[in-house]
Amino acid sequence: MTTPPAYTLISADGHFNEPGDLWTSRVASKFVDQVPRIESFDEGDAWVMDGAPTTRPFGWGACAGKSPDQMGKWCRFEDLNPGSYDPKARVAEMTADGIDAEVLFPSGIWQWISAAPDDELHLELVRAYNDFVSEFAAHDPARLGGMAMLPSRGVESTVAELKRVLEMPGFVGLLLTCYPNGTLDIEPEDDAVWGLVQESGLPLAIHVMLSNRMPRPLVAQGLPGTVHFNDAPQRILQFIFCGVLDRFPDLTIPMIETDCGWLPYFAEQADDNYLRHKDSSLRDQNLPMLPSDYMAKHFPATFINDSYAIHNRHRIGVDRMMWSNDYPHITSDWPYSWKSIKASFADVPTDEKHAILCGNAQRVFGFGG
Repeated sequence: MTTPPAYTLISADGHFNEPGDLWTSRVASKFVDQVPRIESFDEGDAWVMDGAPTTRPFGWGACAGKSPDQMGKWCRFEDLNPGSYDPKARVAEMTADGIDAEVLFPSGIWQWISAAPDDELHLELVRAYNDFVSEFAAHDPARLGGMAMLPSRGVESTVAELKRVLEMPGFVGLLLTCYPNGTLDIEPEDDAVWGLVQESGLPLAIHVMLSNRMPRPLVAQGLPGTVHFNDAPQRILQFIFCGVLDRFPDLTIPMIETDCGWLPYFAEQADDNYLRHKDSSLRDQNLPMLPSDYMAKHFPATFINDSYAIHNRHRIGVDRMMWSNDYPHITSDWPYSWKSIKASFADVPTDEKHAILCGNAQRVFGFGG
């Protein structure tokens, strides 16, 4: 009998920079000219896709380990750390950072997939992506955890793809980018998907937000990442007040890259407003539990750098918090994650530190099981 590996650090949110031929080499020939592909420009390389409003350079998604003067919006694909797209290299890069296992999510190109204008094209893109992730994670499933993307062009096709990926190696969870019915509102027919997800035992993650349209070009300079929690409260309330969690009480829905410090405030406000309105004409649904109880049970969350959350971990719930290094994005401290961890967790007891850095992610995503 093989002894399960001992884990001390799990990143619950890492990313790919997908290889340029991921879709061109895997979709039906009639779609080859419509799928995401890499093209070279004077400034560097970028993803392009018919119908996308802008190109998507690699720079900010490939900054980990670079000096500040090397960081920028543009770079060449050949200059990326190969662990972005090669599993053997990824394991080596994780080892260099002292990371035992990592949950793997797509680059921001997922929004293009979710918003693909043709339903058949959308399904081709999702299937090709899932095939790639399965092959990647199967290289070392004790360390690499793939997230299977669910399509969102009707419950029937979502169920079909879900059943397909459940037979494939390498997956530790499912990624929701839009509700199965194709909108940003939960509908009764989506129950067929939630039931199968619950039966699978896999977590159903939302990474930052749900979307069913192409990302808009930025019209003003801002600070990416500072409002990653913006969409999450709405999705949490939808799952609660649509009764999904009462009908499927074993669902786990991790909120990925949303940080954790806002969770106690949101739970407090949700409870207060629910109690004020639950017997009024504005509210025709009384919940079996308070909103905060659903949140504590069903919605763990990940953070990258969130000292406020660490200081307020008991208000959040130590068992809900999962650390990540967001590699290879600009927010990652690779290959010095442990240096940052030792500074931010200096006053955290050993058992709580282990839960946040490893144990919670191991439980949610099933590493070593």
